[in-house]
Amino acid sequence: MSERGASRQLMRVGLTAGRGAEAGRVRFVALMAATALLALGIAAMVVVHASYQGQAQRGAARHPITQEERPDLPATALWSKATDSVAHGGSFSVVFIAPLTAHAPLPPGLDAWPAPGEAVLSPGLRTRGAADGIATRYGHAVGHIGVEGLQSPDELLAYVRPRAGLSVDEARNVVGYGTTPHAEVVRLGQLDDARPEWAFQTMPGLLVLLPVMVLLVVAARSGSRSRDRRTALVDALGGTSRARALIVLGETGVPVLAGAVIATAVVGAFWATDVPVPVTGFVVSAHDVRAHGGELALAVVTATVAVVTASVGAARLTPTAGGNRPTGARGAPTRWAALCPVFLLIAVFGPRLWAAGTSGNVLTNWAGAACTLATLPAAIAVLAALLGQRMSRAGSRFGRPGLLVAGQRMATHPGPLARMTAGLVIALALLIQIVAWQGLFGAEARAAKATVERIGSSALVVQPRTATTPRQMADFVRELPPTVEAVRMIRAPEKSTVTLEGTCRGLTSLQLPCGAQPVRVSGALKDQRAREIVEWSASGTDSVTVRETAEPADVTASTPGEAPLTVLVSVDGHALSVPALKQLAYRVLPRGLAIDTAGGEWLTRGEIKRGQGLWISCFGFVGILVLAGVSVISGTAEFLRNGRALAPISVLAGNRRVHWSTAAWSLLVPFTLAGGIGCLVGTWLAYPKTADGTSYISGSFLALCGLGVSAMGLLAWGWGAHVAGRQAGEWRPRGD
Repeated sequence: MSERGASRQLMRVGLTAGRGAEAGRVRFVALMAATALLALGIAAMVVVHASYQGQAQRGAARHPITQEERPDLPATALWSKATDSVAHGGSFSVVFIAPLTAHAPLPPGLDAWPAPGEAVLSPGLRTRGAADGIATRYGHAVGHIGVEGLQSPDELLAYVRPRAGLSVDEARNVVGYGTTPHAEVVRLGQLDDARPEWAFQTMPGLLVLLPVMVLLVVAARSGSRSRDRRTALVDALGGTSRARALIVLGETGVPVLAGAVIATAVVGAFWATDVPVPVTGFVVSAHDVRAHGGELALAVVTATVAVVTASVGAARLTPTAGGNRPTGARGAPTRWAALCPVFLLIAVFGPRLWAAGTSGNVLTNWAGAACTLATLPAAIAVLAALLGQRMSRAGSRFGRPGLLVAGQRMATHPGPLARMTAGLVIALALLIQIVAWQGLFGAEARAAKATVERIGSSALVVQPRTATTPRQMADFVRELPPTVEAVRMIRAPEKSTVTLEGTCRGLTSLQLPCGAQPVRVSGALKDQRAREIVEWSASGTDSVTVRETAEPADVTASTPGEAPLTVLVSVDGHALSVPALKQLAYRVLPRGLAIDTAGGEWLTRGEIKRGQGLWISCFGFVGILVLAGVSVISGTAEFLRNGRALAPISVLAGNRRVHWSTAAWSLLVPFTLAGGIGCLVGTWLAYPKTADGTSYISGSFLALCGLGVSAMGLLAWGWGAHVAGRQAGEWRPRGD
């Protein structure tokens, strides 16, 4: 036989051996999943780089070039930027533009100059701001911004041409768009609020690729008695390492190619069209993906080669006898298990010995959590042994062979069960810790949310734009609805005093005294709205003085050296419409006003922080599912290693239901308990960080994690029971 023919024969031997092994299908799925997920994990990092690079390029293309940067070119347009927000959408950029010449270049993404009083909105802003009346806020919305002018397809952005035009005092003279070597940095777009690329890359790298590497190791080393005997036979016949590698290649070739095809199909979907990422809502630009098509193809090839190489390498390390099957009973490590609840109590209650936020407080929680997770597998093994004993007794007492067999196996060999579930429990606990830490950096946002819950929008803070004149503010105040009064807050930081002035109607609506002479308020302010406004806008104030004015606030002139702040108050205490007041401001003033609830800017920042936390939840949940898949594969393989031993029991029982009941107690129940225990332990360990409500951990997030793990348990149950039943049907008495 020629060398080529011998190679094909050896590969056919591997293909046939893989199909005939009792855990052959388990190994097939494991290798296929490892290939697909490894390729997709690498591709995810490529897509992250492509998205950052594409956003940076489009952001640079729309960057204004001012006449100060290029004095040799004539000014063609006026350009100014402001920030606005919509409910549950965070902040976004509003660009005010006006052409100075008939042939002024358009910003990227615009097909024509909007007429005075018109605006061009991004598709994402139209959708997410529909409830806030965004289509009429800046005037009449016409057209939409093209994808070439957006950093991502779902970016929120608006180009507005004010009805009254722009003045040089309100805007910059620009000569075009792009970047110059000495360009002044203008914060414009969502990329300015994003984390650096290297920081973002750690999420798919750590939360996805590390679990996938564990899956790859399990898939490559998963074996059976048939594989062990085959390896020993090849060695006895003088087979070379090349021969063993060809056999392994024949065994792994089909599942690896199937995994590569799946990964290629998923990557192809991102290449063909814009795809929203689940949980986060971010839309991946197909244009950015196509620009890195070569790197994505290389990711699939790299994953395929890595899985094949790992499988061949694992075959060389596979022992020729004994395999990795348990050879005897091994007791649970009770000493280490006893320390687990001790460390858990230290992690939860130990930080109380130090003040919140101090090094001792944080380190105690960290050390306790680390030791808890380190000793958790031992605790699970002890619990598994105790539970197995009770299951065995219950099965014997009530005549349940599946419960008896599973309980006896669990009590005698608790180690495999602990290895199957400990990784899941630890991964869930770590993910919950990461999510809990996200909440520690939004104390101001939570305080602002509490303020909104107390006073709603019955009192709003107005922040003038740059170059807004007192006369323009006075025009806005005169246009307010009859139920709205403007009260001016004058802060004197050097004196730690605050003066509230306005008409008698506006002051009395805040339960403040009203008289011809200034009155100093003693004690706490009676009205909740007044207290919240003063606390947010003039924290640390020692005294509050009230002064009546004949005209509404901002109609009267301000005293030089004072820093006035306008507060809009609902006279009847009902909620004010923020979208309607913003629309009024953009109608009266060329660049509008910043109108928000007390502490509203912190709510906007909190939305940004929440959005970043959603990425951790997204990648972390994928990692949890991968680890659950690892447990399914290892647990099912462990169950099938004893499948042949269960075959005679089905004969004695007279039916094959024993396989389903045994698999349920051996796989489904442990998975379900692992999901619950992981969420419980993770929540307990996070308690020092969430005791005051400072967390993004929600019941829906915990339920999703638990349900995901339980679903994998259902898969393992059905899979293991079906294969074990098939093995029982093929069993014949041979004196074993």
